[in-house]
Amino acid sequence: MGEQTIRYMNERGSVTIDSEIREVLDLKDKKALVRLREIQVVKVEDDEIDVEDLPDETCRTISRINNRGIVRIDEEVREVLGINGRKAMLKIGDIEVAKIVDEPLSGVRSSIIPIDIGAFYARTVAEWSQRKDVLLRAHRNIEYPLSRSTAAKIIGTGILIAMVAAVLLSQNGALEALATGDRIEWTSMTIALTFGVIMIIQSLPDRKETVRSLIENSPE
Repeated sequence: MGEQTIRYMNERGSVTIDSEIREVLDLKDKKALVRLREIQVVKVEDDEIDVEDLPDETCRTISRINNRGIVRIDEEVREVLGINGRKAMLKIGDIEVAKIVDEPLSGVRSSIIPIDIGAFYARTVAEWSQRKDVLLRAHRNIEYPLSRSTAAKIIGTGILIAMVAAVLLSQNGALEALATGDRIEWTSMTIALTFGVIMIIQSLPDRKETVRSLIENSPE
């Protein structure tokens, strides 16, 4: 479902979406990721700039909207439209909800028991993965969701790496040490897994990279 609107943008790129539109989109008092399509400049609040002199460009982007309805138009989009650092009126051809961002857990209770900490981190990981799913689906240069053949290759490679690692660890006695709860081996394993997770996260596109892909692949 989409809604069209003409909105005022300040020099920092902030745009406020009316509460009536947010109600239609079921975004009243909620945080979300939204897709903005066909963004055009209607007017620039600068006597030295004429809209006719601006680049004849129409952009699309994906951005966060907070519970007060404020959306920030990325700097990359404003540069393409020729209005970076300026106040303007924008025509947003379509606003579409990509993902409702659930409120985080109220906090870990004062007892700090392991189940509380586990629940907190599980919720954090779930939120991160859901947002990455939205960004990957929006990215114009990435095949996502993966085809069956690509997914099979990735899974097969992962299994092969795990098998080789198990053989190597068994040869140097690391598996036995892990089984007995050796702290040094478990610390090393945790560091290695953490490093691997960080590498995976770094390889995935963030929101700015997704925005750039949307700009580069905007319709003529």
